[in-house]
Amino acid sequence: MTNLPSEPERHDDGSKVKSTHYALEIVFLGLMFLVVLAAFAEAFSYKLVSSRTPFVIMVPLLVLILFHAARIMSGDAWRELQFHVRGAVAGQYKPFNKLAALAATFFGLGAIILVFGHAVGIFTFMLFLMTVLGREKLMLSLIVSAVATALIVLLFEKGFNIELYRGMIFRYMAGYKVF
Repeated sequence: MTNLPSEPERHDDGSKVKSTHYALEIVFLGLMFLVVLAAFAEAFSYKLVSSRTPFVIMVPLLVLILFHAARIMSGDAWRELQFHVRGAVAGQYKPFNKLAALAATFFGLGAIILVFGHAVGIFTFMLFLMTVLGREKLMLSLIVSAVATALIVLLFEKGFNIELYRGMIFRYMAGYKVF
């Protein structure tokens, strides 16, 4: 029995579906454009001396992103993008599901840091990654997370003399009006 190549996937009109890399490139380019545009807009709030470097970097980067977008956005780009995004949302792409779970953990990390601070956020994030995603034993995860968090906090607080963010709850208890 020979392995015959499978028939390529086709759209409703019979045209061949492009690789998922094409749609991924479009999505990544769009996300990069939004991030650079947000950073560009934020640079306007800096003093003129401080804003020169971001402008010098971001103006050419925005031009390159727009140039590349014009280059790859052929006539069927939106159809390809919709096709692959629908498939990803429907759960047909396993790597996307893993990436979405990891992205959700990063958003969770951001929320934990915002409310409880860096130390709690780092510890919780490492513990979650090791126990849930890495399937390590709980005791090993607790030890590694605690030691790594302590080393990071000590390195930044004592070694670099950089105070880590303590979180909204600590700031509220210290008398700041954060709510």
